[in-house]
Parts: sequence; C-alpha cells; structure tokens
Amino acid sequence: MLITEGKTKRILASATPQEVLLETKDDLTGGDAAKRETIAGIAVHKTAQARHVFELLNRRGIPTAYLGAESPVRLRCAACTMLPLELVTRRYAWGSYLKRDPALAGSKPHRFAELKTEFFHKHACVVPPLVPKPVQMDEGKARELYLKGGVWADGVYTDPFIRIEKGRWYLHSAKVPVDPARTLMETPALLNPEETEFLIRRIMIPVFEALEQAWAKVETAGGRVALVDLKIECGRRQRDGKLVVADVVDNDSWRIWPGADPARQLDKQLFRDGHALSEVAEKYELVARLTESFARS
Repeated sequence: MLITEGKTKRILASATPQEVLLETKDDLTGGDAAKRETIAGIAVHKTAQARHVFELLNRRGIPTAYLGAESPVRLRCAACTMLPLELVTRRYAWGSYLKRDPALAGSKPHRFAELKTEFFHKHACVVPPLVPKPVQMDEGKARELYLKGGVWADGVYTDPFIRIEKGRWYLHSAKVPVDPARTLMETPALLNPEETEFLIRRIMIPVFEALEQAWAKVETAGGRVALVDLKIECGRRQRDGKLVVADVVDNDSWRIWPGADPARQLDKQLFRDGHALSEVAEKYELVARLTESFARS
C-alpha cells in the first residue's frame, strides 16, 4: 500500500510494524522540479548506490533508518517522521554556496580546511505581493500555485537558507549573500540546540567524512574521486524518536569529481546542465559500480 509519493520515490507500507519500503522511481528532477525526465532503469542504479552507502554508514555506527535491501529498487527502512530539512555539508565552495559567498569564486574551486554545514528548509517561503504576509508552504503546493512554464513567480523562495541565532530560526534566500537585516521571515525551530548539535556532530560531519574517505580510495581514469558536497535528510525514528539519516543517499545527493576537477563530474549536475540522458544514465550506472568498493572501506 502506498503511504506517500515524492518526486523520485515512493514510500510503501511494510508487513512489519514500524517499517516501510522505500521504492526508487526512474525519474530525475532539477531546478526545484521545474525539469523532470524519466530514464528507464536508473532506479536500479540509484538504489544500488544508496544500499552501498547505507551499508558503509551502518558499519561506521552512524544512525540511519536503513535495515536492508528488499529488491533492486526497494530498501527496507525503519519508519520515520521526516524533518522538512535539507542538511548540506561542504568540502568545496561550489553551487549555491558561491551565491551566498561570491568572494570565494575563482578559477579553482576553494577547498575548506574544515567542513561547512548548512541547513535549508524544504518548505518554500512565499512573500508579498503574492500573499499578504510572508508564509511557508509545502513545495508541492507552491509548485501548483506559482510554477508556470518551468519558471517560478517572483516572491517564491524554494529551499530557503536557515540562519540559526540564539536558538531562533530565520529564513533567507539561498541565492544571495545572507544579510541578517533582510530576513524573509522567522520560522518555528524544528530542533532544540542540543538536537541541532547532534545532527551536525553525530550525523552530518561523520556521514560526510565516511563517504569522503571511501570516495578518496576510488581510482578512475581522471584520478581519485573528491567528494565536493553532500545533501542528506533526517527524521525521527518512530519506534524510539531517535534522529537518523532517513532518506536515500545516492548520485542525486552529492557532487563527486574525479581528480577534484569539476569538468569530470559524475553526479546529477550532468542532468541539471542538460547533458544527454544517455550520458546521465551511463554515469549513474558507473557510480553504482564504483560504490561497490564502499563494502571494503
């Protein structure tokens, strides 16, 4: 039985209490789902990638919802109440980060000596004149109301950046430098300070470091693979309320560059940049094979 369906996956009921089946779809989306394509067979590659990642994370003692593989496109997971957050960890300044800190843009990607962590809200922020006062809404609803012809209406901010100050959460555009004087709105804090610290220190950074180390051992024609940045999602496990990694981690979740060269990207950015779907499919299949080595990491 279908519990819920997202852009690239379905959550199905399991015969086992407090468990679900996470089923990957043959779909890729980009530009906050303004771009969408179906690529036959890509679900198998994405599921294999996620399985390899979760097996590595579980061996490292990092809390995840993953319990095992159910089929080539399904994972068995602990049922979780998801946090509407995207948790991003960065080794390199790239993508949207450069819009918030353009001083780091240059001919060579800037590498952080210490990992950078950022929080983004999955609920869109809509501001006047579209609405009387700033409000948050589910991105699906915002898409129905304000996405026309693949273009968002002015005044809609998807995946807004969260600035946390003294336990209070403020939303900002993720595409311009963050100015505390130009807050889109304040939003209810979904985590207390201790939980925020737990996510950063016990989940976000350990997950990144485990995958960074695993990718650094992978040899390709372009050199060893650098993990540039990583987006994960977490939830509260329903059986005990524990915060865990609760969504898939696959080629949609990271930037990976052989030889730390952005021209050699192997990840979803190829799709966002408009490369041929056949090339995208080949790279996803390659990454599924490469992550097999995570079993030895």
